[in-house]
Amino acid sequence: MSADTSLLPPPATRWVIPALVRYSFSVAPGMATLTTVTAVLAGAAPVGITIGIGGLVDGLTSAIGQGIGTPAAQECYRWVALIVALFFLTHITESARTALGRALGRRVTGRLGERVMMAASEPTTVGHLENPAYQDRIGRARGNGTIDMPPGEAVFGFSTKASLWVTGVGSAALLTQITWGLGLIVFAIFVVLHFRLVRNYRIAVIETVNQTKKLRRTSYLRDVPTTPGTAREVRLFGLTAFFRDAYHSEWRVNMTEVWRRRREHRLFVVVFVVVTGVTVASVFYYLAYRAATGGTTVGDLALGGLALRALLQVLRSDEDDLRTSFGAKAAAEAFAFPVVVPPDEPDPGPWTVPVSTVSCEGLRFRYGGAADDVLHGIDLEIPAGQSLAIVGLNGAGKTTLARLLAGLDAPSGGSVRVGGTPVQDPDRRSWQRQVVAVFQDFGRYELTVRDNIAFGSLAHADDEEGLRAVARQAGLSKFIEGLPKGWDTVMSSGYTGGVDASGGEWQRIAIARALFGLRHGARLLIMDEPAASLDARAEAQLYDTFHELTAGATTVAISHRFATVRKAERVIVLDQGRIVEDGAHEDLISADGRYAELFRLQAKRFEEATS
Repeated sequence: MSADTSLLPPPATRWVIPALVRYSFSVAPGMATLTTVTAVLAGAAPVGITIGIGGLVDGLTSAIGQGIGTPAAQECYRWVALIVALFFLTHITESARTALGRALGRRVTGRLGERVMMAASEPTTVGHLENPAYQDRIGRARGNGTIDMPPGEAVFGFSTKASLWVTGVGSAALLTQITWGLGLIVFAIFVVLHFRLVRNYRIAVIETVNQTKKLRRTSYLRDVPTTPGTAREVRLFGLTAFFRDAYHSEWRVNMTEVWRRRREHRLFVVVFVVVTGVTVASVFYYLAYRAATGGTTVGDLALGGLALRALLQVLRSDEDDLRTSFGAKAAAEAFAFPVVVPPDEPDPGPWTVPVSTVSCEGLRFRYGGAADDVLHGIDLEIPAGQSLAIVGLNGAGKTTLARLLAGLDAPSGGSVRVGGTPVQDPDRRSWQRQVVAVFQDFGRYELTVRDNIAFGSLAHADDEEGLRAVARQAGLSKFIEGLPKGWDTVMSSGYTGGVDASGGEWQRIAIARALFGLRHGARLLIMDEPAASLDARAEAQLYDTFHELTAGATTVAISHRFATVRKAERVIVLDQGRIVEDGAHEDLISADGRYAELFRLQAKRFEEATS
């Protein structure tokens, strides 16, 4: 129901990076620690190399003309050894940081994905999963959006940028060591430019993606006259000029905004180049002047130049900024989902009340945002073991009633009772384990055929005899025997050794799954138009077979086709959310009411279609 969207508070993005760092340490403390250490080392090593080169230059200046055995020459050798060691350390730690950062990011993405899955699965009803706003939040928490970046990408991007900032801060400190305040001034200027550059870069990427979506229609209009499937009609109806004019119109509208944005970006690029150039030139001039006048050494000049070059890396704006930005937004959405601790015993306790009847008392239901109820005070009693058929036109409320009987939705008013006990939280899951169903959009799991059938009663998945029995009852034995790996064949050709099943074979698998649930204690079977795509004769045969296989079980069958439910012991007719007729097929035909009218109308259409 729509009220379930209140389960999600709005995401707080301001402090998401610190929260993500803390979460990384809680998910994988060892890996997070190693990532942090390697990131710091990868950023600090270049600073050490800069110091080494500055010392080497000063040493070489002192050693000129003194021979290789002098103390000054020996000092140069030590500086060279340090530079080489730091060079290798830089590459080793950078490689390790990259590998660890990606692995940590995947771990974080997986754990946050699990958090979202558990939170979305926690409600015992399913209405929130049908709410577009809730589904959008799930998608954004997984990183789906303008830029597809899952939460873990922010971890990897942040580790990369952290190394860069360690280098930048260290280089600024070196400049400050040469002349107090110089490094702080340059660092501040570059930081301001960096954040503005990142902002522009992020906007440009978003605009490019958005324009790609907008220009998709433009491309379509351009391609219609040259596409084989439509080219014939374009020529016959003289549509070339129409598509040409439409293409030009759409293209100009979409590109006008792009051109305006590009002009804004050009102005910033000019400012960026001028400020950066003036800053770099001023610093080099100042360092050279100090060295020439004896204020600093030549080594200080080399050190300052390399430090300035390293500081220029702070200005870099690339995919790591996108990773950090958009991955953090996905993480913020994921953190907005509550933490759900799975119970020690995943399966709820058994439904202890005897299932003598399933009844509805004053049952009402309204979907979130709807102006009116779908069901209006339904009173219904289904004795144990009875086969009930629910018929009615589209929108009558048949599927809604079936979902409420199964405990998949909570009533807006009234109640569903089993043996006199209302089905409500916290015992709703226990009742759901007593229900098996074959829906029109039944599950087609890309798992083994064994799993697909055993899901009917997962606790009894080791019942090999039972699995084979229900497969035989559903007419699947020959199909399974012909599979490459038999019962262990994955039902999808997307996997090695897997196969795709036909629609009819999938229907039989869904039937076998329901039969397996009935075999292991399920009390209620619901069939909600599982064969709507079949022709009338095939659907009738399916329902006849099911009535034979489920004799004695409490069953609720829904169908648009009245002729397929004739064997049900009882039929109710829903019309605009109300039960307007109730009785056996023969009695309802004799009553010559709504059911008889619709039955004769469908029979007449079938006779006309087959004549």
